[in-house]
Amino acid sequence: MTGNRVKLVACSWRVFLRGRPHQWTIGLLAGENEFPVSEEKGMGSRKRFAKRYNNSGTSCHRQSKMSEPGRSTMFQRTRWLVLVAVLCIRARYSCSAAPLTIVEAGEARAVIVVESDEPKAMKAGQALQTYIEKMSGTRLSLVQEGEAVEGDPVRLLIGHTQAARELGVEIPAGYDRTMRPEIFEEEGYALKTVGRSVVIGGNNDGHYKGTLYAAYALLERLGCRWYFPDDWGEVVPKKKTITVPELDVVSRPDFSVRSINPAGWTPMPGNERPLYREWGEKNGFNFHRFYPEVGDGYIGFLAPPKEYFETHPEFFAMNEQGERHHAEQPRVTTLCLSSPGLFTESVKNLRAAFAGERKMGNVGELGFGISPPDGQPYCFCPECKKASLNYKYPRYFERTFQSEEFFGFAARLAGEFPEKIVSTMAYSIREMVPQGVEIPRNLMVMYTGATCDVLHANDSHLWRRRDLVRNLKAWRKQTPHITIYDYNPTFVLGNWVPERDTANFAINAPIYKEIDIKGFQAEGRKAFMTTWTSYYTRAKLLWDADMDVDALMEDFYNTFFGAAAGPHVRAWWEACEYALVNSPMQAHEDFFINHIYTVDFVHSIRRHVEAARKAPASEAQRERVEAFVLIADHLAAYAQVNNAEMQLDYTTAAAAAGRMVELENQLHEIYSFFIENGPMQERFYFPAGRKKTLEAHAAKINGQGGELVAPLPLEMSFRRDLFNEGLVGGWNKPGFDDRDWGTKNTYYTWDQQDPPEDEAGHDYDGIGWYRATFDVDPKFKGRSIKFWCGGAIDEGWVWINGEYAAHKTSSVWWYHNHEFEVDVTDLIEPGRKNTIAIRVLNPADIGGLFRRGFLWSPRQ
Repeated sequence: MTGNRVKLVACSWRVFLRGRPHQWTIGLLAGENEFPVSEEKGMGSRKRFAKRYNNSGTSCHRQSKMSEPGRSTMFQRTRWLVLVAVLCIRARYSCSAAPLTIVEAGEARAVIVVESDEPKAMKAGQALQTYIEKMSGTRLSLVQEGEAVEGDPVRLLIGHTQAARELGVEIPAGYDRTMRPEIFEEEGYALKTVGRSVVIGGNNDGHYKGTLYAAYALLERLGCRWYFPDDWGEVVPKKKTITVPELDVVSRPDFSVRSINPAGWTPMPGNERPLYREWGEKNGFNFHRFYPEVGDGYIGFLAPPKEYFETHPEFFAMNEQGERHHAEQPRVTTLCLSSPGLFTESVKNLRAAFAGERKMGNVGELGFGISPPDGQPYCFCPECKKASLNYKYPRYFERTFQSEEFFGFAARLAGEFPEKIVSTMAYSIREMVPQGVEIPRNLMVMYTGATCDVLHANDSHLWRRRDLVRNLKAWRKQTPHITIYDYNPTFVLGNWVPERDTANFAINAPIYKEIDIKGFQAEGRKAFMTTWTSYYTRAKLLWDADMDVDALMEDFYNTFFGAAAGPHVRAWWEACEYALVNSPMQAHEDFFINHIYTVDFVHSIRRHVEAARKAPASEAQRERVEAFVLIADHLAAYAQVNNAEMQLDYTTAAAAAGRMVELENQLHEIYSFFIENGPMQERFYFPAGRKKTLEAHAAKINGQGGELVAPLPLEMSFRRDLFNEGLVGGWNKPGFDDRDWGTKNTYYTWDQQDPPEDEAGHDYDGIGWYRATFDVDPKFKGRSIKFWCGGAIDEGWVWINGEYAAHKTSSVWWYHNHEFEVDVTDLIEPGRKNTIAIRVLNPADIGGLFRRGFLWSPRQ
């Protein structure tokens, strides 16, 4: 009888252990006494996932009852026997939770046992084997489960092993692709020490990589770090003895979709992509989109122009002249979504594709993706304009939005395929939630705030970030299937200056977690000299949005550069971050922060660079410090380019741009992931291309190709034209009295100079006039004279001596097509004072004159 009771209690222990691995108790005699052995505590507020870290060992709380009258001696003896048995079990568990030495004084004390016939588990096991050998010089044996193991070594159980199941350890599993709010949320891993075993397993089903994440999580706990891709960016501690601490961890990511694809304007060569991908997996990136793929122009696959334009021109968009048009390729073709025949044909083609009877570039196993081409594509036919409700959402794009038309069409298609996922993009003129359109349960939205401010985080009071969060929340109310497509580097092309995505994303990630989106598909570039730690921290935050980024950065700087130099390197980077976030400017182009990264600013933070160079460090740390110095020098050269260009000293500016290119090449030689060099960098928006442009400007005024006639003044009279009365009022005439006007710097836009209009940071949008006078030497009489201007954003008109000279048409500012040039020979009066007036219209976003200008005469 007594023996049976002891056996029953022991069995209860095993049932509790297997059935509830995260919170279990030992019950004695129908629950009279209870020992709370281990109670797991969640971290973070998200209901679906909780990080579980419990390394506190075993704790015991006992409530005993006094013997009651009438109880038999046998009963008392039974109680004591049961108690002894339980304490023995508890003692055994306490021993099993002790740290486990896997390498001791260079000798192997463990074996890696990998789940049989599971490639993902084998990859994880090999990763452990590789890095343990890097750490200790000792290579642990690796076997598949079922193969013989000599002696009684510590077992590192990789994957869903039978041994882990026998130990009662639950490991995340499952891959249910049924369309539901919690789809794609099964990924995760477990790390647990039990007896002389370490369970290292995760969800390997479908596209999940849980066991690999578990292996790298264990290696991180042992001191390994992977801050940047490849060997240059990793730190592996050297130790002859390696001990695994007590572990009881179950971890799941806060976001299902976790990716930065380095395929932007400076893509990685093919040989570097596997290294980048391996590095990303070490830090928690998955690199799988899970939902059906969607991209710019995918809607064109519904009716390819080569197949349909001749027979059904009504399927294709109408331009403002009333003509139907198309491109050669589907992905740059705009369709007429109001065409009844187009919808019918689209459904027919999609059904054929799912039946395997037709190939379509936007169709996959789970569904299909549709989105208009990049830019602001629009169909001007009456029905499409009517479907879009003529909404012009404020201060984004000048063109009428298309959300209602596009998402109405997408919702109808989704209704035809209720068991498929329809992936869409809320981008450009489709960013807003449509009015009067019900979003179906099987529609996924990839949200892209294309024109958003990248200097500030989502907790900012400034309107661009505030409205992005508002839009995202509005979309989340429509569907749980929301991902974000953003950019990292965050700035639109091309000077490779420091950004603040590390600091911003530390704030943004918990906000995105609270909104409850599925994750990120970011567009990256090979430019770690500017993205710096942001890829690393983003990977960590996408797994755990509540991670202490300050502690993460302290670990990075002190480990990578040394405890002496690290704080100085960190101070330099954070000074750059601070300068950006404290500007009221709301921009997403790096050529609009040239008033922040000035020569004076760069000089003010140089002390951190010099202090880092003087600090004691290891040889490897010293090499990293010197690479950082080159990055700091590169920012200084950027500031010098702008300082010289502002003074029209294009020769000096070109030399500074050349210095930027030299530094980029040096950084590439030290570590190729810092920056991609080569032919692509010759484009005019990168420093190498900018150098050529500046040299061409210099040639126009230094006698090589021409001669300077007069500079456009750096400071010009300026006035806002609030009621569009300037032209009627003669503001363009030479005799107009502008003495009560203010002034504006012509190198910077007016948004870079004026304080915001309100606390939300709204800037002035509208018309502004610039006026100045200049002298022209009599020697230019009879010679050709041209006016070159660095930019009029977004649209401009020029008068010389009261006579109309030129119209600079509207253009999207981030295309780097700001400058314009016009022949003013017949309007200039040599030998006297001349007047120039420039009217600039900025209907939305950033505006004003930009990068100054000059009048010049070509060589005869």
